[in-house]
Amino acid sequence: MSLAQAMLDIARVEVGSSTPDDKARIRAMDRLRALLSVLDSKTSVLLRFNAIVVAALAYLVVVRSADPFAESGATIKAIGFVIGHVSLLLSVVSCGFAFPVINVEPGFFGRRLDRIADGVLGFDDAALKRLGSLVVHRTWLYSRAWQLAVAGGTGFAILVALATIH
Repeated sequence: MSLAQAMLDIARVEVGSSTPDDKARIRAMDRLRALLSVLDSKTSVLLRFNAIVVAALAYLVVVRSADPFAESGATIKAIGFVIGHVSLLLSVVSCGFAFPVINVEPGFFGRRLDRIADGVLGFDDAALKRLGSLVVHRTWLYSRAWQLAVAGGTGFAILVALATIH
């Protein structure tokens, strides 16, 4: 079935020439897609935060001439080294969890979430279940990315405080 035919089928559901179950499925899919859109927006902001933290930490941790603990004791240097590297790692891993959340709509490249068999409306319970599973999976990924970003950002804040105090 072509994309045009699928859109025509959706329009028929919306104008009332289908069953109440079809209308309910379309509304449920719209709500799930709205959740995916919210996750996409939140993840975009999270990735910007991670970019700032990663850039700052990479500058402090990787560039030796910018060592904020150059005049500190060995213990403070070791603590700063560990916190800086662990925070950098956490922020980078957070990005790894976040990237799969931001995804191009499957229909954009010709793939479909809803498999249409025998020319019938492809918004059946199986398609709804697949979309629901996708939302659950991306929510889990976003949650892990957020937790790691908070840990990395907290480490960065501790590193800055430590450098300021010493």
